[in-house]
Amino acid sequence: MCCAINVCVACDDNYSMYAGVVIASVLANASEEDFLNFYVLDGGITEEHKQQITSLKSIKDCEINFVRIDESMFEDYKQVKTHDYITLATYYRLKLPTLLKDIKRVIYFDCDFVINSSLKCLFNTDMGDYAIAGVRDINKKMLKNNPDYVNAGMLVFDISKMREQNLESKFLEWTCKHKDTIKLGDQEIINEVLKGRIKIVSDEWNVQSSNFTNRSSYTNNPKTIHFVAKKKPWHFGSFSFHRPLYFKYLQMTPWKLDEKEYKHWTFDNQIVSLIKYLEYRPLFMFRPRFYKALFCTYLLPILNLFISVEDYKETHNLLRFLGLKIKYPKREYIEKQKNNPFEHYKKDNIDITTIPPAEGQIRKIQLANLALLKELDYVCKQNGLKYWLDFGTLLGAIRHRGFIPWDDDIDTGMLREDYNKIIEAFKTTSRNPDIYAEVSCCGKGDCLIKVRHKKCEYLFLDIFPYDLYPSLQEKEQKILTKSWKKLIKKEIRPLSSKEEINSKLQELRDKIFFKTSENLDLVYGIDYNHPYDNWFCKYEFVFPLKEAEFEGYNFPVMNNTDAYLRKTFGDYMSYPKKFGMGHSMYLNISDVDNKIIMELGVL
Repeated sequence: MCCAINVCVACDDNYSMYAGVVIASVLANASEEDFLNFYVLDGGITEEHKQQITSLKSIKDCEINFVRIDESMFEDYKQVKTHDYITLATYYRLKLPTLLKDIKRVIYFDCDFVINSSLKCLFNTDMGDYAIAGVRDINKKMLKNNPDYVNAGMLVFDISKMREQNLESKFLEWTCKHKDTIKLGDQEIINEVLKGRIKIVSDEWNVQSSNFTNRSSYTNNPKTIHFVAKKKPWHFGSFSFHRPLYFKYLQMTPWKLDEKEYKHWTFDNQIVSLIKYLEYRPLFMFRPRFYKALFCTYLLPILNLFISVEDYKETHNLLRFLGLKIKYPKREYIEKQKNNPFEHYKKDNIDITTIPPAEGQIRKIQLANLALLKELDYVCKQNGLKYWLDFGTLLGAIRHRGFIPWDDDIDTGMLREDYNKIIEAFKTTSRNPDIYAEVSCCGKGDCLIKVRHKKCEYLFLDIFPYDLYPSLQEKEQKILTKSWKKLIKKEIRPLSSKEEINSKLQELRDKIFFKTSENLDLVYGIDYNHPYDNWFCKYEFVFPLKEAEFEGYNFPVMNNTDAYLRKTFGDYMSYPKKFGMGHSMYLNISDVDNKIIMELGVL
């Protein structure tokens, strides 16, 4: 689903290169479905520099619009007596309703930013009745007088609400009254006029990198970085914590440095900046944050030759070390896990079957996924196909008569014969054109059919295939399971494309599984590398199917649910050692996606 995102920057010709770096960083981090519309408030950019900015479309297709500024509109702002480094261009944003007449919402960035993430979630922030959203400033003095004092380097402007609230006139009126005392330009004007009426968003959207040790939020994965110190990354010897990112994105622009210049501005600059920092902070050894900055800025680039850390979705990081891959939760995710309300039920030894359903975002997603399950049930009945609730969903049905409160996806099982027909069945029978089935493969080679929603990526239902195999003793089953796991690791995991994976899986299935008149058991399809040490399941555990209640509806389940759940989970009526977290419990879901989820879940 395409997401159009409006981004605005303002500059004169002297700052055109820096505006280009901002645009390049936005495009480099945009997701596939993002479409960017840039609005450059043009304070006198030459045609040559406009062409260079426009050439950034080569990074990702986008629209770049230059909005020529008539400086006569800003005569009153020229009278403001403030710092020399605050140029007239900083006031352009105060007249966005006039400058961008047909635009409803835009994200504004100063030219001393780099963006390190897709802007989709930020652009779709639920602003309620607020006209402006931003991140709190790092200036403690300002926050003391106004706890919601925002840094104006990044602001989300709801231009429609700005018009409704007549903010353009209110900004000008306040400026004329205080033009002799304004110290911080447009930032001061916005915060004074809208005191207590600005939407606050997460620090990660404006990590204010003020010096080598970075006084702002210490997120390891900042989504945007604001170089707020007087010495910017383009000043030689500047000691900004996140400066390497600036040069990463500079190299994507027409202003990129040659090899010699790049070494001068990165490696040589690192040494000079460290010396200057020691001069600036001679007592650095008493500042613990210095050691983290020293490690991240100087030692980590060396270690990255052997170790790398990257985002793994929104809640986890992925550590790569000498070919090994380790997924671990981000710090903020760990904090949320600690506050998991279900921990209190476990601590107080409350009967697990009496735990109430989940609340909030996870509950909305559960009920929306329930709609996908009801559609699967309908499609299967219309086409004479059999399926059953499986794994965590089966456990939820038996123990909670609905979702496990801390789980939000749905697991189902099908015999291979019906599994091979379900995608086509959805094409011809589904009552909702947005709900469909497709083969989905992940990076580690696991491949299975998912029921999805075309307009919301957070909704899905898993269908696990089962094959038939002659009955074996348990010891033989475990040996065979172990050999299949090795085979998957050797043959499937090195493959990357869905086509290659499916082709190889079919080849292996033809060799391994076959129909026979002997006694048969069910076995998990090798399409998915299940974590269990025994993939076999007695035929009579599953068939004939019966029904069980799940969220107020009856769905097919295995015949001997107790035997299957004990084999899979052990004592399934007790609390788990560690609570799992729903796939989307803590993700930042846009207003558009949330609307789909709410409507589908009939909340």
